[in-house]
Amino acid sequence: MSLTSPERGYLLERIDYDSGAIEGVAAALATLVDHAADACVVLDSIHHGLEGRGRAIDTATDAAGRLSQRVQPTAATIGRIVDVLRGYVDAVTSHARTANDLIDEIEAAHAALQVAEEAASDARAQQDALSADASWAAVTDAASAVDDADGDLDARRGALGELWSRWESAYRCWDDAYGTALAALVAATGAADDAGIRLVISSLAHADTPAEVAAIWASLSAQEQQALFERHPGFIGNLEGVPYPVRFDANRAVYDRTVRAMPYGDPLDGQLRQLGEELGPEFAGELLMFHPFEQPQATAAVMYGTAVARDDSGRIVGDPFTGTTNVSTLVGGMFSSLDDLAAWGESARNLNRFADAYGGPGTRSVTIAWYGYDSPNLLTEHTMGSATEGAARLTSTLRGVEQELGSGVTSSVIGHSYGSTTAFLAVGGADGQTGVDRLIAVGSAGVPDGYHAAWTGDDPMDYSGVEVYASRAPWDFVARYGEVSSFGHGTDPADIPGATQFESDGGTAPTLSGGSETVLGTPGHAAHDGGNSVWGWWESDNGYLSRDSESFRNIASIVAKGEVLQ
Repeated sequence: MSLTSPERGYLLERIDYDSGAIEGVAAALATLVDHAADACVVLDSIHHGLEGRGRAIDTATDAAGRLSQRVQPTAATIGRIVDVLRGYVDAVTSHARTANDLIDEIEAAHAALQVAEEAASDARAQQDALSADASWAAVTDAASAVDDADGDLDARRGALGELWSRWESAYRCWDDAYGTALAALVAATGAADDAGIRLVISSLAHADTPAEVAAIWASLSAQEQQALFERHPGFIGNLEGVPYPVRFDANRAVYDRTVRAMPYGDPLDGQLRQLGEELGPEFAGELLMFHPFEQPQATAAVMYGTAVARDDSGRIVGDPFTGTTNVSTLVGGMFSSLDDLAAWGESARNLNRFADAYGGPGTRSVTIAWYGYDSPNLLTEHTMGSATEGAARLTSTLRGVEQELGSGVTSSVIGHSYGSTTAFLAVGGADGQTGVDRLIAVGSAGVPDGYHAAWTGDDPMDYSGVEVYASRAPWDFVARYGEVSSFGHGTDPADIPGATQFESDGGTAPTLSGGSETVLGTPGHAAHDGGNSVWGWWESDNGYLSRDSESFRNIASIVAKGEVLQ
C-alpha cells in the first residue's frame, strides 16, 4: 500500500543503504591518508636532507618540496571526507535501520485499522437497523458492540499514530544526516567559504524538492550565486532546482577541468572525447548532469535543442527555452553508456526536427539524452536493481524538468528495452509527481509489476494522468525474453489499461516537408544499428530510434501531437 506520514507527508519508503560499503570506502581513504603522511615524511627528508651538490640534487630537492606541499592539502581533504563518511555511517546505521524496521509494523497497523473501521461501521449499522420494538437485551448488546468496536478503533488509531511518530522521527533524522553529509562533502574540498556560503550550501543540501532549491537560489545575491558557481560548480551543476543555464555553465566548467586532467584511461577518456563533440558547435548539446567519476560507470545527461546565447564572457544570457512546447527524455537500456552518446545524441536531434515538423507552426522541441544510472548487464537485467537505482535519479531529473520548464510544456519519456523498466518505475512509482504527460516504451524488456514494495508497497504502479504508448517489433525476441525471465518487471506495457500500441514493422510516414515516404521496419531489438536477429545482425539505421524507422516516426508524432501515425 502507498502510505504517507500524517504529520510531514513523507512517503513511506524503505531507505536503501549499505553502511558496510560506506565504511569500507572510508577505511580505504583513511589508509590512503596514512600513506600520504608517510610519503610527505620521505619527501620532506629529501627536500631538507639530501646530501650532495649539483643541478640534479637541487632539482630533486626542489621537486620533493613542491610535491610535499601538494600532497599535504590533498591528504587533508581526503581526511575530512573520511570524517564525513564515518559520521554518515553512524547516522544511517541508527536512524535508517530504525525507520526501515518500522515499515512492516506500520503497514500491519494500517491494515488492522482498516479492519477496525469496518467493524465499527458494521456495529453501528447493526445498531441502526434495530427495530423500534427490539428487546432491551438486543439494544444493550448492540450498544455494547458499538462501544467495544469504537474502543478497539481508538486503540488501533493510537497504536498507528505512535508508530508513525517513531518512523517520522527516524526518517527525519536520517534525512537531516544525509543533507548534513552532502553539505559537508561539498565543503570538504577546502575552498575558502565564508560562514554565509557554508550556510547556503547547507540549506541547498537539505532542500527536499526542486521548488525549494529554486526558492533558495532565487533568494541569493548575485555575489553569493557567483561564489557558489566558482567554488562548487559540481554541486550546483547537478542540483535540481538550480536554473538550467547556470547548470549548463557549471557542468561545462567541470567538464573542461576534467578534460584538462586527462588521461584517465579507457573507457572514460573515449567517453569524455565523445561528450566534447556533442557539446561542440556542430551538435550544440548542453550538459545538464555530469558525474564523470561515478562508479561503476560515468553518468551524464545532454540536452539538445536549447536556444543558448552567450555574452562576451561566455556565460549564458536570456531564456534558452522561450517558446518550448515539448521536452523529451531518452532512456537507454542494457549495456547503454556514454560510449553510445553519438547515436543517442543523433536520435535526440532528429526527434526535435521531426517533432517540430509534425507538430506544425509554433511547435518547439528539446530532448535530453539521459545516462543517469548503471545500466544492467546480462546477469543483472532480470532483476529490478538497476531500475530501482536509476529511477530514483530519473524521477529527480523529471521533477527538475517540470520546475524549469513549467507544467505548460508537454513532457515525454521514451525508454528502450530495460530503459522502459527504469522509466516506468520512475513515473509510475512516484505518485504522479513527475510532471510527465507521455510514457513511451519501445522494445520493452517489461515494466514494473505492481508489487515493487520499495516504491509502492502492495499498490500497483500509478500511471493516472499519463498517456502510455508501446511498440515491439514482431521479431523482437530479446524484449520478450527480458519480460518473461524477469523478477519484478514482467508486465508488457501494452497491457497497461488505456495504453496505445503503435507499429514498428515498416510502412509510410510523413517527411519533414509534409509529403510521405517509405520507412523501415525494425527487425529485432536494436535501438539503432545491429543487434536485431541472427540474419539481420549487421543491418543498420532500422532500430527503434533510427531516423527512418516507422517506430521513430511514430514517436515523433506522439511527442508532437499525442497521436500515432495512421
